[in-house]
Amino acid sequence: MGDFVIFDYQLKLLEVMELTQFRELIGENNKEWFNSVPLELKFPVENQNKEFKGLPSLYKFAKEQTNGWSKLSESLPHEFNESKKYFDLILQGIISFVEINRKHEHGNENLNKKIQNNNSINRWAGRILFYNSTNTEFLLSLHENKPKSFSAAFSFIVGDFNHNNINNKDSFEGYLLAYEFQSKGFTALTERRNKEKRSITTLRNDFENQLPQLEKELTDHLTNSSEKYKEYVTIIDQLKADNEKTYSNWFTTTKDNFDSFSKGCDTRREELEKTYASSLKLEEPAKYWLERGDELKNEAWKSLYILVGLVLIIVTSLAIILWSPPAEILNSFFGGDKSAAIRWSIIYVTFISFMAFCIKAVSKVMFSSFHLARDCDERYTLTYFYLSLLKDSSVTDNEKQLIMQSLFSRADTGLLKEDSSPTMPNDIASKILGRS
Repeated sequence: MGDFVIFDYQLKLLEVMELTQFRELIGENNKEWFNSVPLELKFPVENQNKEFKGLPSLYKFAKEQTNGWSKLSESLPHEFNESKKYFDLILQGIISFVEINRKHEHGNENLNKKIQNNNSINRWAGRILFYNSTNTEFLLSLHENKPKSFSAAFSFIVGDFNHNNINNKDSFEGYLLAYEFQSKGFTALTERRNKEKRSITTLRNDFENQLPQLEKELTDHLTNSSEKYKEYVTIIDQLKADNEKTYSNWFTTTKDNFDSFSKGCDTRREELEKTYASSLKLEEPAKYWLERGDELKNEAWKSLYILVGLVLIIVTSLAIILWSPPAEILNSFFGGDKSAAIRWSIIYVTFISFMAFCIKAVSKVMFSSFHLARDCDERYTLTYFYLSLLKDSSVTDNEKQLIMQSLFSRADTGLLKEDSSPTMPNDIASKILGRS
């Protein structure tokens, strides 16, 4: 077809868009002009003048023709390539024109001049056929049934009489069949069919005349949808950012609280472990002091019972001697011979001295046992006092040493005196509580 120029721009190889993509392309800028510019294409072979309102209408028509020719391309004679290429170039020319002029900043007058001064589309439409026209249907049927006559018939239909191929039978037959096909309108037999065809054509033209308005409404709807979509995307992004910020703040606060709680738990656990370890260390001594205290108390009470028994023995013996003394002793005191009285006096004094010694020894054992039992009780109490201090407060090494010295100091006699006496819990408590 030579150099094919559309809208004053030399065509380049472009990727043909779908109709929806093309609507979105013109919807971005200057959509009012692209949707309303009037266009007219003349197809002499088909005896039709196509009027289009807006580039989307022309694009849709060319896209339908391109798709129709593509479906027939497998068995399509090469004579139809010109028609197929024509509509392909229209699509590419429209896309090229829109790409260059969609951001046109010099007003729409220059665009109108470019459209009005452009005659290249109609100049190359003189030999163009529609894929769904009766002429195309006739030629395809003839190519299938009489392929040798097809070339001459095609030349007759498109008005190309420069080929002198009528010198053979097949070419003549092709011209004759094409003539008869186009001359059927003069017979009464085909008059009704042609009227119905014209009626259908009128209906189709009316429908096509309504398409520009529908195309414009659809483009506006797509534009509005695109704008709303961008608004929704902005809102969603803002909401997402707010939620991420809220979540980040919540996570940071929760993490800090958890770290603080975890550190407190670790510290508390370590304190409890130390307390438990100390409890295990002092459990057996405390148990020993408790049991030893009970034993010493039992021994002290036994000593007390013995002491009371000894005192009762002395009192009883003294009462017997004073109340009913032996006759020998009385006779010796009041007679001339004092030896018997002296002898029994020595015996009784010796008995009293021995009993006094026993009472003193038993009393020491008793008091020692009571004192040691009390010491065991104090050590037992001091042990748990020390554990409670470890649990509720910190204890320094000096205080620990003082408590341990008090717990494990010696008590030789059981009497609470001198350096061997244990320190009382009240003294230790006053020092530690006074420091706190």
